[in-house]
Amino acid sequence: MAKSGFNAALAKKMQRSGSGPACHVLRPADLDGALLRALRQAGAPYDGLDIETTPQAPTWDSCLADAKAALPERRLMAVLEGPGTSRALCVLDSGVVDALVEVQTTGRVDANPALLRETTRIDAALTRDFIGLFLSGFATEMTGQPGVNWPLGLNYGTCLTDERQLDLLFPDGAYHLISAKLTLGGGAKSGRVLLWVPVTQEAVLQVDDGPGDALAWARLWPAIAAEAPVALEAVLMRQTMPLSRLQELRVGDMLEFDRTDLADMRISDVEGKAVFRARLGSRSGKRAICLMPGAGLAPARIVPSAPEPDAPAKTAAEQLIDAAMPGPS
Repeated sequence: MAKSGFNAALAKKMQRSGSGPACHVLRPADLDGALLRALRQAGAPYDGLDIETTPQAPTWDSCLADAKAALPERRLMAVLEGPGTSRALCVLDSGVVDALVEVQTTGRVDANPALLRETTRIDAALTRDFIGLFLSGFATEMTGQPGVNWPLGLNYGTCLTDERQLDLLFPDGAYHLISAKLTLGGGAKSGRVLLWVPVTQEAVLQVDDGPGDALAWARLWPAIAAEAPVALEAVLMRQTMPLSRLQELRVGDMLEFDRTDLADMRISDVEGKAVFRARLGSRSGKRAICLMPGAGLAPARIVPSAPEPDAPAKTAAEQLIDAAMPGPS
């Protein structure tokens, strides 16, 4: 079972439960507030930017293809480096990029519509600090909140100009899409900020309090227990020897055993209690262990053999030949 709680498969099983209390995946409670404060902090150093933020509903656990489909047509894509090998993506659409460029070059946000153009190095340079401040503020806001199962220590890495590079940088896993709509310069421009974050921890499933909890848990407990890991050991043989002999063992010493030992192995738990009997064999050119019939082991599945097809009916010519040349009776 995952350290963070329930794994995704078990979460789905519990969410599909037909009775008992409602179950849901635990998500951060103040995500909208965190976005508001982080984006306000990021825009504070830019006079005239005047950010107004409207958080949008997040999309949880998207695949890479769906995350790519959510990208705006014209945008700046900044790859973010996280702990270990994790990566995220911060996307600013053309309205946000143009507003940031304008306040740093002309001191105000131009009311003309954003230009549909390709991202330039100047765009990347003039938006880098804004993205860094946003990430820092967002990480501070989300630290310690229950339900955060993505990396928070994200740093600006590089700016991408070709969407095809995303497939090389991002594995086909699960991503959360966190976004907000921005109104900039008192309504002169608007745009959207999109944050892709990889799911790096198992989701935590929360069971709501309510009547019938005991009955619900009684129904769900077998599924929960079935997810628990069990460690087993394959024991080829056991020998008893004096302590003096054990202390004299050196690398290269031989411990003899009989051929019968290969057919009488034990599968034991971590405490040494035998659970199954087995014999040593091979499969596909590799050593393998075959479980033998015994207590605690279900019998082997019997696959019914396919019925033999009926012989085709003889033709008239074959019947005449049989009549003329009868076989042995």
